[in-house]
Amino acid sequence: MKAVSKTAYYCGGVRMQDAESAKPLIGDHYAKRLLGEDGIAYWSAFKQFTRPNAGNTARHYLIDSFIKNELTDHPDATIILIGAGLDSRAYRLDGGKWIEIDEEAIIAHKNNKLPINECKNPLERIPIDFEKEKLADKLQPYRERPYVIFIIEGVLMYLTNEQRNELLTTLTTLFPKHVLFCDLMNKGFFEKFSGEIHRKLSESGAVFKDIADEPDRVFIAKGYKKRSVTGMPQAIHDLGLIRLPWFVRKFVFGRLINGYAVYHFTYGY
Repeated sequence: MKAVSKTAYYCGGVRMQDAESAKPLIGDHYAKRLLGEDGIAYWSAFKQFTRPNAGNTARHYLIDSFIKNELTDHPDATIILIGAGLDSRAYRLDGGKWIEIDEEAIIAHKNNKLPINECKNPLERIPIDFEKEKLADKLQPYRERPYVIFIIEGVLMYLTNEQRNELLTTLTTLFPKHVLFCDLMNKGFFEKFSGEIHRKLSESGAVFKDIADEPDRVFIAKGYKKRSVTGMPQAIHDLGLIRLPWFVRKFVFGRLINGYAVYHFTYGY
């Protein structure tokens, strides 16, 4: 499994920890099953990263909430996860036609741990070698779907500027109208608050690349409309994951309060 793919174990471990807590926020009871022994062993090295783990939990919860709202209005929407990792939303949420795209090792692992035939919603899993195959070829069969939502979670910080541009060009070319949810981190937040967790991730080769001062700029340049931005520091406080006094939010995070955030974009609407 490639280095970046292994970060799926980290995200899955955060959700497993949430599911086993006294008051689960996400309640992903598939997470432990998806991790398996190797995943649990990988996750054990990340348990001490309290704030990053809380941010990861908040991020997943927020995107869950956004998708639930979308499915209320568009129950037959097609939801496409690029770099799906160990995501289990297709099993947990009601409605939607789900497409999970990721490296072959991740897809094989998921098929083994959580077979498609156990999913209550229509689900397809598509393996791809991101370094050798074109994402456009994998997405081509779905370009005529009437309402498409993309989730790109925990992925963009590992891409170069060129790769981000290519990804967004592919999406905007094939899908003249779509909704997109993702997480973005700016350079100031990365330098001030993410050094420790990044060093741990980079030990296994998962390195953040080309972190920008304004990471949403590439989306705006491609014609996306920014519908909302939800900063992780405020979210972990509001959700009760970690209580951050007002002076910490104001003076410690300050202008970086939205430096790592969940973004809601639309294209063509």
